[in-house]
Amino acid sequence: MKLAVFRCAQCGQTWFPARYFCPTCGGATWENVEVERGTVCESTVLRHRVAGSEDVAVNIASIRTDRGPVVIAAMPYAPADGDAVSLAIDENARITAWADETGDSDEH
Repeated sequence: MKLAVFRCAQCGQTWFPARYFCPTCGGATWENVEVERGTVCESTVLRHRVAGSEDVAVNIASIRTDRGPVVIAAMPYAPADGDAVSLAIDENARITAWADETGDSDEH
């Protein structure tokens, strides 16, 4: 499934997650904009999780999407800041990212 961010139809500002009203202009009409790539801003490894969860380390990263908004995504490896990544929603409705082999990510 593809990840979408939300663009205000009135002023064009993009946001994630969705909002009732645009913080920039107060508009209430939104367009879904698909996002496929981004750039890693920061990353960390979660080693301790809540009781009952698998005791497996999880890599997560803050990723600036090519459309602007930053999302938090799970990753299969520990990325470096500035890495270009591809983005999607997995079968458990989680944002996931992996190395972008095309190298087409634009930094904003």
